[in-house]
Amino acid sequence: MARSNLVWLMLTLLTSSAVASGTTCATVKQVYKDNQCCAGSAAKEVTGLGWKPQEGPMQSIFPGMDKPKIIVGMDVDYPPYAYLKKEPYSTSTDLDHVIGVGADMVNGMAKHCKFDVHIMQAHWKNCWGSNEIGPGLLQGWYHGCMTYTHAAGVRNRYMEFTNSWAKPNKPAGLIVKLTGGKPHLNGQDNLNGKKIVDVTGWAPTAETLYFVKNQCTDKPYKGFTVIGSDKVVLSSASQAKSKGPNDKALLAVLDGHADAMFIYGDQAANYHCKAGVKQDGWNCDLWNKLGTDFAYIQSGMFAWMHGGTTVAMSKKGSGLKPFLDKCLASFMKTKEFYNVCKTNHNNHSQINTCVPNDFFKADSHFKPETIASAPYMFATKEHKTGCSTGYCTCTETAR
Repeated sequence: MARSNLVWLMLTLLTSSAVASGTTCATVKQVYKDNQCCAGSAAKEVTGLGWKPQEGPMQSIFPGMDKPKIIVGMDVDYPPYAYLKKEPYSTSTDLDHVIGVGADMVNGMAKHCKFDVHIMQAHWKNCWGSNEIGPGLLQGWYHGCMTYTHAAGVRNRYMEFTNSWAKPNKPAGLIVKLTGGKPHLNGQDNLNGKKIVDVTGWAPTAETLYFVKNQCTDKPYKGFTVIGSDKVVLSSASQAKSKGPNDKALLAVLDGHADAMFIYGDQAANYHCKAGVKQDGWNCDLWNKLGTDFAYIQSGMFAWMHGGTTVAMSKKGSGLKPFLDKCLASFMKTKEFYNVCKTNHNNHSQINTCVPNDFFKADSHFKPETIASAPYMFATKEHKTGCSTGYCTCTETAR
């Protein structure tokens, strides 16, 4: 580097740090006096430059000065992980923040590890789009996006995931249409020649259907075609019912545009609403028809994922993963972690989903999951009650 360029670089660094750290003219003089343009050695450490970044810099954002400041995004249609509070409201600030397990977890970590965190509402498609990184993470609108499951496949070519605070908790499933109580496909179907709709932008991602096995035959699927929900053209009547990509994929199955839907095994349970409740992110009336209009012919498929629900997903090399992983390892040993896990969100707690520590043992709600309490966690071959429960057996006769 030419001497003039080195001088420019040093002055730029000193100027940018002056306001942040109180750099004075005396500091500048001392830098030149002690280092004298590196004294002929480019490897010589330059001291006295003051401010050191606490986190990855972001355009138009004041950096953390005394401690790191992290900005993370999540949408509002993924209960119990990320959603908005519903009425009745207790204060005028009830809708000022995205809530859920994800928010509780990172806020608890921030308090425990002494960093600042800001959670902003973000569209999932700006985190992860149609099989590629979304513009929000690519362009640095936020440091990371929250509550993503660590999927196998394409996401790992763009992203890095923090460690999971949960046990493997998000098995995949296959949803089909019911007609007269009978499923469109039998649970033993290998999907050869069938069209499968994938929820665009959501896990499990389309290619991971190749990694899972049929939970009735223990054989992989083959010969199927996958279409993204964003490519489906619905009738105007059905489009009016769709509030998001999960709705659209389900309507594609119900309207006959696809034979089955590849989806989270617990999505129908998480999208179930109490009578009369409306949600902005999904159609409650649609999802409340589990067991009458549609059902899972496959459940308990875990092989699509590397790990459970994570704190955050970020662009490869961003540095967010090691920063949060170190904090998470410490936080997961605390009573505060247990308190986050036992909190009820949208009629669900994570007491049996979180990786337990010693504080869980005395909680009467901490117990093994059963097929009655969490049917989506169990393989299809373990179901015995029929499609009317929403989870078909292996021996159901296809219509």
